Amino acid sequence: MLKRLLNLIFPPKCIFCNKILDLNTDIYICKECYSAIEFKEGGNIKSGTGHDYFDSIVCVCEYKGIVKDAIKRFKFSNKPAYYRTFAGLLVSKIKEMTDYQLFDIIISVPLHPIRERARGYNQSFLVSMELSKQLEIKEESKLLSRIRNTHSQSLLQRKDRLINVKDAFMVNDSSKIKDKTILLVDDVLTTGTTLNECSRVLKQAGAKKIVVAVVASSRRF
Repeated sequence: MLKRLLNLIFPPKCIFCNKILDLNTDIYICKECYSAIEFKEGGNIKSGTGHDYFDSIVCVCEYKGIVKDAIKRFKFSNKPAYYRTFAGLLVSKIKEMTDYQLFDIIISVPLHPIRERARGYNQSFLVSMELSKQLEIKEESKLLSRIRNTHSQSLLQRKDRLINVKDAFMVNDSSKIKDKTILLVDDVLTTGTTLNECSRVLKQAGAKKIVVAVVASSRRF
């Protein structure tokens, strides 16, 4: 009833084209935009490079077109409410491609406190919180911190990205990581250097298995 009342006051709109949607919609995407999304084939794809610390990847969309534009707005144009739609897309994919009941905890990729204060929110944490709610898995993002205020990865070449995030993350309580199967959440995977560095320190702290979950990626798996 509360959701319906809020929808009456603030009619749901497609996050891509701003078209007003049905009041009972569960995902804020119109039919036309949904058909324009380039979904990734497959899902729980084993990491095969030999250099990744995460064990597999669940990804919903190609990082291009309307999805890329919406994610940029989500991150940089004060559109935190997009998390509901992106989390909804991820929940469906996670349920389809994994034994999600086996995850012990969910952790999002952290922002440095200075960056988070400037943005007003951590977009990956918002998605992580919604996944936790819908999948009924404990959210433990507080266990991972970003201890260096790194440069934006999108502005760097691959070799510089590796240097940029090296030793940028820290596990705050290894006892709560040891032997855990972790769902590690971010909005986008491009080269994968940030998620790989997070996974490295989590594995170093004793994590048993790490599955990365992202809304979109430009990487070929």
